[in-house]
Amino acid sequence: PPRRGCRLAVPAAMAVFVTRRIPAEALRALSQGAGCRVQLWDSEEPVPRAELLAGVAGKQGLLCLLSDRIDREVLDAAGPSLKVISTMSVGFDHLALDEIKKRGIRVGYTPDVLTDATAELSVALLLATCRRLPEAVEQVKSGGWTTWKPLWMCGYGLSDSTVGIIGLGRIGK
Repeated sequence: PPRRGCRLAVPAAMAVFVTRRIPAEALRALSQGAGCRVQLWDSEEPVPRAELLAGVAGKQGLLCLLSDRIDREVLDAAGPSLKVISTMSVGFDHLALDEIKKRGIRVGYTPDVLTDATAELSVALLLATCRRLPEAVEQVKSGGWTTWKPLWMCGYGLSDSTVGIIGLGRIGK
């Protein structure tokens, strides 16, 4: 037990700049679950460069997206207090990793965030293409569908077909 009159040091809440509107659950996890003080660029549009530079100043954390170029200028604007950068993206080409590493900043990313969606969209595009769905929708919108015709816009089915996905990485499994 602590001695009488001795105060325990309570770490200050981490200040985090979030560069885009993110799901409410994620904001709650940051602010309530992790106890962070969050400053949010509350827009669906990318944060303007000047706002990014101002917003990151003095923060310990940065949550960014793939459209945010995190380079030496941003790191300089953040200053030495920046300890962690997390990007809500599969890739991290937008991060100046060499410079980030030199400064001892930790990096997190979301490598599997789009795996299922990419596989599902690939199947959807395959079906839409085989069945000529985009063309059929356009014909309906423009009044081209006047009566039922047995072979009109049928396209090709996938029954009795062999479908292959090249590259059996995370998405093709």
